[in-house]
Order: sequence, then structure tokens, then C-alpha cells
Amino acid sequence: MKIWQSVIDEGAGYLFSLSDSLSITETKFPGMLASVANGAMIIASDYSGQHKEATHEAYSFLVTTDLALNEWLPLLQEFRERWLPDGRRISFKKLNEPVRWRALPAFLEAAGKLSGNLITVLIDRRVGSFIDGGSESALEVFPDCFPPHTKYGTVEKMLRLASFVALILSGLRRENQPSVWISDHDETLDSHEKCEGFARLATYLTFGLTGWKNAADHLFGTTESPTAPYWSEDIAALADLAAGAYCQMSNHLPTFLGKEAWQVLVAPGDVESQRARTIGDWLATSNSALKHVLLRLEPDGRGEVRSSAQAFSGKLQYFLETPSANQPST
Repeated sequence: MKIWQSVIDEGAGYLFSLSDSLSITETKFPGMLASVANGAMIIASDYSGQHKEATHEAYSFLVTTDLALNEWLPLLQEFRERWLPDGRRISFKKLNEPVRWRALPAFLEAAGKLSGNLITVLIDRRVGSFIDGGSESALEVFPDCFPPHTKYGTVEKMLRLASFVALILSGLRRENQPSVWISDHDETLDSHEKCEGFARLATYLTFGLTGWKNAADHLFGTTESPTAPYWSEDIAALADLAAGAYCQMSNHLPTFLGKEAWQVLVAPGDVESQRARTIGDWLATSNSALKHVLLRLEPDGRGEVRSSAQAFSGKLQYFLETPSANQPST
């Protein structure tokens, strides 16, 4: 059964291209996504590659349901009691710390039993704005979505994040299905004004992609909210691990090799980071309830931005499918 619901408007630019890549790949490789249609949708996200030295940015989303989550929480509790009873969070950046590193395999084993999808968008830093005319145009088109004096860089980050939230909702959610999104706390959501504006922006983009008329509620908050559930940090940690690992593996993963489905071998020695290699091996070897997909935007040799959908398949190889390049949305 096909899970992903394709964006049909080619005017959606990069979002159309990414959606089309995933749709084509899922058709070729059925079963690569888990259904998240029953119950309320739960989304947790985290990001990596936001520093100046990074060559890529990663936006990672863990997508599950309240029903699946409730079944999984006893496993999380068992993991916590045995490995991290002090409450410390699993974090990609902090895996060099011995206690977290020893706990990682058990955390990943437990995570693989959560039914859902771990979807990451990896973007080359050379990719331009997601809207024609850049941040200045975004401020003109969506004047009620950005607080006064918002920096252009923050505008673009808010636009990209809202675009990917809209992409996830349009691809996996039903119109009458309620959803909750929990984000890592960063500069795009660090004030009440930004949260209010972001909610409007994500709503505009979601309804634009889907054509929904009377959608169920979509609520959101951050992991630092006083009302955030106790498990929010742990499911957001899965997104954090994926985002960090993909950024460190970015130069070793395939980009654009044509419009046909293909497989590429990647030697484990190519990935220098032990943290990234461990997470990559988990994704590659885990025959789990938690599915994973990497969506990628990368300029080719002529500077055209190409999209691809990839997934590890076996310990050292992945498959992917790529359609043609697309321009930013207007």
C-alpha cells in the first residue's frame, strides 16, 4: 500500500521535487514507509549543520502516532531505568561522553521498535532561498508571519522549517487527523511572536500544498515548553541523532546519478566519525518498525539543484531515485 501522498503542484518548487523523489522511490521500493494514519500524529524534530563551517544543513523529523507511542513508552522507561536513570538526554553532540556512548546501542535498539518514520532533509549550503526573491520577498508575501526586524537569515530558516513541516503533513497526514509537532528550541521559535508567526506560515504552506478546506487541529510547541510531555526529549533525540549523523556523512552519500533507481556501496571506512558510522549502521541493518528516509537537495556540476530520496538497504548500501531539478516556489 502506498503511504506517501504526493504534492501535485509543480509550482511548489523544491517541495514538489522532494515529494516526487520520495513518491517515485516508494513505488520502486514498497514498504519503505510506515503508515501513521491511525490515531493522532506525533512529530518531533531537530536540526544540525547550522554553524558557518558546515557544508550541509539537516532537518530531521520523527513521525509516529499516539497509539504507537503509547505502546512504545514502556520500552523507553526500561531503557531509562537501566541506562540513564539520572535523566540525561541522548544527544549527537554529547555522544563522546562515556555514559551516553554506552547507552546508545540500547537506545537505538529500543527506538527501532517504535512504529513510525524518521525523515531527514539534507540541504547543501549552496542551495539558495526557498522562495524567489529570497528573504525580502518572503517578508512581502507573508507579512504577518515574521516579527518586526527579523533578520534575513532567520526568515529563511523559518521558511525552510515551515516548508518541511508542511511537506511532512501533506505527505503523511489525513485532513481529519489531528497532529502535534514538538520542535527543538532554536532561533526560529525562541519567542512567543515567532511561534505565532511560524504557526501562520506553516498553516499557509500546508493548506497551499494540500488544498485542505477543514483540517483537524495541528498543535505545536518546543521541547523546552513547560507543558511538553516527559517523552518529548527522547523522541526528539532520534531526530537529533539522524540530523547529526547525516551531516557528518554528507560528503560520502550519493547525490545525483540520474533519474533511475540505483544502488551504491559505501565502505564503512569512508565515514570517519564513529558516532555517524554507528548510527548509519543502525539505520542500515535494522529491520525495524521505525522506517527511515533521507531527502536531499544538492547542486549538480552545472549548478542545477537536484533532489533525491535515499534509504540505507543492507549494511553498506543504499538505494535512491531522483527526478529532475526544480526551482524555488514563488
